[in-house]
Amino acid sequence: MPIKLSELAKKLGCQHHGDDCLIDNVADIDQAQSGQLVFVYNSKYVDCIKSSNASAVILKDEWLENCDKPALLSDNPRLSFAKAAWLLNPLKSGTQGIASTAVVDASADVPASASIGHNAVIGADVVLGENVQIGACTVIDNNVAIADNTIVYPNVSIGHDVTIGSNCFIYSGVVIGTDGFGYVMDQGTYLKVPQLGTVRIGNNVDIGANTAIDRGSLLDTVIHDGVKLDNHIQVAHNAVIGKNTVMSGLTGLSGSSVVGENCIIGGGVGIRDNIEIADNVMITGRTFVSSSIKESGSYSSSVLVDSTKNWRKNVIHFKHLDNMVKRIKTLEKQLKKLLPVNTE
Repeated sequence: MPIKLSELAKKLGCQHHGDDCLIDNVADIDQAQSGQLVFVYNSKYVDCIKSSNASAVILKDEWLENCDKPALLSDNPRLSFAKAAWLLNPLKSGTQGIASTAVVDASADVPASASIGHNAVIGADVVLGENVQIGACTVIDNNVAIADNTIVYPNVSIGHDVTIGSNCFIYSGVVIGTDGFGYVMDQGTYLKVPQLGTVRIGNNVDIGANTAIDRGSLLDTVIHDGVKLDNHIQVAHNAVIGKNTVMSGLTGLSGSSVVGENCIIGGGVGIRDNIEIADNVMITGRTFVSSSIKESGSYSSSVLVDSTKNWRKNVIHFKHLDNMVKRIKTLEKQLKKLLPVNTE
């Protein structure tokens, strides 16, 4: 529903500048039409304001002199824009109640405010909070607890004894609580180790499509409050992810590793088992973390892209690095013998 720009300013805590107007949605600055709100977060995009058809713009006070439209002034335009987007596009609630084709065990605790989609399966002793939404074809095993306002999208699988906090988003294809990858060699064959732990997920956690979170072997796998996981992430058994940490797609967190709070993990990062990463660490994309990181900061290990011809040459040199180091040390020793001794 359209809202006056002046009213939007009050809700966002922004300063309103210029004429008032009705805003019905947000948009990209190049695609915006009349009635829509855009934002500028970088000075290099300020010149785009004049050519945009948007009715209003969110920007910093220092760029106002270059703005010919009604504006909302914000120290953090991106954040204010995100909040405006939510106000103008509130989350749509599912139809309350249980779909006719859903299968819900008689012992499950499902409040009247909950929504359970078609062909969903809810196991024994499951407890759902108020306003929980369970998408079509989702399967929730026995003894699972899901707190208020969490949305589980279609085709999600949640294993037994898992606990999930409030205000979470769990997207399609996610698997939570499957067995961890645990085996022991027994006379030439692998014996599967029973995975006796579970998964505990905090509040305000987002889990992207097709991400898998394994249950613990003895201890639990734990995802703390505010964690945001992208699509196609693997979280192995007994792993722990600290509060407000963000992980990008295709990252793999191996078993029994601990990632601290407020970390930013880039795409395609590999984190080996049984190590710890401190709070406030940034790891750039495609990095392999082979040992613990004990201090905050930014870390990388990627190899820059090169032509195939040069890459092949460098790979050959890389294989000889150990031999080169030994030769250099030998030459250094010989050089010391040849140099005159400093008697001063």
